[in-house]
Amino acid sequence: MKILNTRNLVLCFLFAAAVGRATPTGVPPKFEEVYQLLRSNLDGVSQADLDRAAVKGLIDQFPGQVLWASAAGTNAAITPTLGAPLEKVSLYDDAYAYFRITRVEGNLAEKLRTAWQDLARTNKSKIKGLILDLRFAAGTDYRAAATAADCFLNSEQLLLDWGTGSARATLKSNAITVPVAVLVNSETSAAAEALAAALRECSIGLILGATTAGQANIFKDFSLADGQKLRVAIAQIKLGDGTTLAHGLKPDIAIDTTLADDRAYVDDPYKILHPPPPSTNHAGTNASLAGTEQPNHRPTNEAELVRERRAGEPLDEGPLELDDQTLGPDEPPRPALADTALARALDLLKGMAVLQQSRPG
Repeated sequence: MKILNTRNLVLCFLFAAAVGRATPTGVPPKFEEVYQLLRSNLDGVSQADLDRAAVKGLIDQFPGQVLWASAAGTNAAITPTLGAPLEKVSLYDDAYAYFRITRVEGNLAEKLRTAWQDLARTNKSKIKGLILDLRFAAGTDYRAAATAADCFLNSEQLLLDWGTGSARATLKSNAITVPVAVLVNSETSAAAEALAAALRECSIGLILGATTAGQANIFKDFSLADGQKLRVAIAQIKLGDGTTLAHGLKPDIAIDTTLADDRAYVDDPYKILHPPPPSTNHAGTNASLAGTEQPNHRPTNEAELVRERRAGEPLDEGPLELDDQTLGPDEPPRPALADTALARALDLLKGMAVLQQSRPG
């Protein structure tokens, strides 16, 4: 087999694109016609090269909808994430619940309700908000996604339709009604995408993070002559309003982080991954070595802005002291969250809580 000639392969694609643009109606030329023309005339490219390029080009045109079933890591939705569906339950600032979900499947809704009831009971119903962390979450159980979303709704409405079935929210009096923030990233896939989308479509919560994987589909594997398997989306998942998720779910608030950072923060949200460079005084000496302690500052967050506006205080354009948490005289300072997405979600929920408290009645 000849080595793929990159220049000729690029010319192959440019030629096809040029022919498509040149047609008066804008209709692309027939694939077979272009393929045979290149096969007969393109120098330095073998039959295997053309086949490989043609297959790759077709698959690349449908990201998230056509995948190699045998390739490791190509489809997180089909390769289950290890661990329990509801992997972690925490409470931040004594008022904001955090649920880390790794798989959307089976009895996830039951686990969510139980975890919520346990938190509410031990905290005397003082929880003001909930963060659902769906970063790296997967699953192919769309009914489980719908029933999990149903935990947050108290009225009947269509949630998801996956072609061979559908699911609706039910009338109930024990729905989780606090504000919700949903964390996602580019490896949030399939049923996890559907869960996040359903919550947003029903005006339950805001989504923070990066555009999701775009794999919310019903897949079927097809065997090829050489033994490989091609995974093809044979049906799209639709929300209650008919919207599909074929191209991924865009967040309401985009947060620029890397997947490596997200993985580290999921394990330890307080871990400092990118420490700031040491500050220096005018003489170029490290301030800490000179015995000068630097105050712990951070930018103003949403909750503080809302609190200041409600109190009629002027907004300070400079940095604010870290005073979110009331500490006793002998209590050591609590560590600051390093997880950018989680910290932003907490700020958002705190701001919403302040607004709710300021409403008349």
